[in-house]
Amino acid sequence: MQFLKYTIVRLVLFFAVFAALFWGLDFSLWLAAIIAAIVAFCIAYLFFNRLRTESTRQVQARMTDLRKNPGSHKGALEREDEEAEDRND
Repeated sequence: MQFLKYTIVRLVLFFAVFAALFWGLDFSLWLAAIIAAIVAFCIAYLFFNRLRTESTRQVQARMTDLRKNPGSHKGALEREDEEAEDRND
């Protein structure tokens, strides 16, 4: 859940800065996008460190679980399909 929050915060920051530059200050589309990406990255990196750290831990834990249990990411339908294929062989 922390990963989703961090992603949303970064997207909101990007679009807020982009809107201010593009519509408010009449920057060109590309220049506004590049500056907004840089500013959003810097703000997120400096002021949302705890959220970034928690999201990194969440992703790392998920990847560790996937390495330990390779089939755990599959849905119920996918597992049923594999079981049916195994029975037919």
